[in-house]
Amino acid sequence: MADTLQTLKQIIAEKLDINPDTLTAESTLEDIGLDSLDIFDVIFRAEDTFKIKVTDYQANLKTLQDVVNLLDQLIKEQHPG
Repeated sequence: MADTLQTLKQIIAEKLDINPDTLTAESTLEDIGLDSLDIFDVIFRAEDTFKIKVTDYQANLKTLQDVVNLLDQLIKEQHPG
């Protein structure tokens, strides 16, 4: 979902004080400069923004698209219709 990506980019940009336009779906979390604590905070903010609960998330999150896919899946499961 494009809206999910845009929202995620904004969350990360605000956290790191960077321009969201520098982030793409292919950007890796490592290249962006997010450490494990930063990722936790971004996920927490996404939970609040999208009104979802994320449980096991760190397994295979390498790029922004990975995070978007996870969030979209949880949004669909937790807010059907």
